[in-house]
Amino acid sequence: MFLNIKTLLCVLFISTVTFAQQTENNVENESSQQQTGRKIGSITFGPYVPMSFGDNFVNNGMDLQIGAQFQMKLNVLKDFYVGPAFSFFSGKVNNTALVGNYEETTNFTIGAVVGYEKQVQRFDLSIGVGVGHSGYYNRGLGDNFEDRGTAVWLRPEVSYRLANYISMYVAPELRHDFMTIHVADELEDTFGGVNYFNLGFGLRFNLGTGYKFQ
Repeated sequence: MFLNIKTLLCVLFISTVTFAQQTENNVENESSQQQTGRKIGSITFGPYVPMSFGDNFVNNGMDLQIGAQFQMKLNVLKDFYVGPAFSFFSGKVNNTALVGNYEETTNFTIGAVVGYEKQVQRFDLSIGVGVGHSGYYNRGLGDNFEDRGTAVWLRPEVSYRLANYISMYVAPELRHDFMTIHVADELEDTFGGVNYFNLGFGLRFNLGTGYKFQ
């Protein structure tokens, strides 16, 4: 009888210690999740400065003007993101003998990006690649038409957190537009594609409580 009581007390003691340890671990995990929070993603928006280079119809025949760029990042894995991207800019024709009889163009690019992002104290560092539709909407006297292509780009980004949910960002971008313009064979290199080194900067809005505690 005495042995049974000792055994029962021993079991109760072990059970109590085990339950207390589990409770403590659960509290620590909940506290850790609250401190870490969740990073949903971000939205960036700001000016977009296009700079063409190389032997192509944009660089040889247009003066480009500043536009704007929008991008949303949604975190799908720990440090990886996907999302939509949109940009536009305009240009004035300065060489009608090369590009044709129109006066100006507006480029709209819409596509998707995938990339990797890492947080270092108040800095958010990322690099992404994107692909999308690039449309050049050309306007002249009684002659409006569109040239189409496919844009691919590489876009690193550095942002600095001003507050928990607001940052300033700068993002250089290397981009190439593969055009589908039908021209003579000798002009294929000039109208077949356009190279850009673009610069974006502006505000970034951080989504999720994970940015609050870092």
